Amino acid sequence: MSKHKVSMRDIAKECNVSVATVSYVLNHSENEKIGHDTCLKIVEAVTRLHYKPRNAVKKQKSDLVGVIICWKGHDTLGKRMAYYDLASKMSAQMKTLDFETIVLETEDPEKDVDTISSHNFSAAFFIDIDSKIADKITKHYYVPAIFLNCDTNDSLFCKIYPDYKNAIRKAKTMLNTNSPFLVMEDICNEDLKDQIIGEFPPNDVFINSSDADLNLFLQTHRQGKGIILGDILGLETELYINRHDLVVVSNFDDSNILLPDTKIIFIPNRKIADTAIETLQKMLALDYGKEEEDNRILVPCEVKT
Repeated sequence: MSKHKVSMRDIAKECNVSVATVSYVLNHSENEKIGHDTCLKIVEAVTRLHYKPRNAVKKQKSDLVGVIICWKGHDTLGKRMAYYDLASKMSAQMKTLDFETIVLETEDPEKDVDTISSHNFSAAFFIDIDSKIADKITKHYYVPAIFLNCDTNDSLFCKIYPDYKNAIRKAKTMLNTNSPFLVMEDICNEDLKDQIIGEFPPNDVFINSSDADLNLFLQTHRQGKGIILGDILGLETELYINRHDLVVVSNFDDSNILLPDTKIIFIPNRKIADTAIETLQKMLALDYGKEEEDNRILVPCEVKT
């Protein structure tokens, strides 16, 4: 006897909802406003029961994918370069899949959510959005949404970000110290920022912004060893600290702006973009299998040899 194939009717019965409701959720319909908890319950049942659609998935209602970059008013050129490089790599990949990409930037995503929704995207990538604001937006967002370089507590949506904890462990080994200082750009997502800086004493952390004094911080840490998140920050820090006492975590495939023998750990935007596009393709194919707990995908680091 052949194994029973799970149907939408099975999902509906499991969740005590109508088949139409299951269809609305799985097809990301905006015509019907389904409660957030119901969406979560249906997606959980789809994963647990290994539901697969009977027919090939039709192309979405539009050919547009949004990349929404969230900024702070005091963000620096280095951060902007890194985020636009990520957006560019995703746009190039989406084009090969016959999707056009619109890149939007916002300093107030909660206020701009209606403008974002008005583009009628098939899916959206949010780069570095604050967790609390993300929670508010996703209560009313009904297309596939993937969060990049940020973390949220919402298990309905996928979060993709660098494995900073592993990168920091590797950097400490490369520097032969358990007490390096940290230099990083400011980020909007407080949850991810807390994960990173939680590995360091507060006095050994410098968060860069247009009104922060990197020179002053490095003067007080001149005899120490440091981990630098970001290529431009690495370039600036090399002016004050011996490069043999630094490890730079780079977002670019080949960071030619750094000195040739600088210690580098790569978490390239290319790999983040690859992971994001692969994840979106699974979502659009209704493949909701979770490879990571709570839909978190950590992008591994690569040590330069």
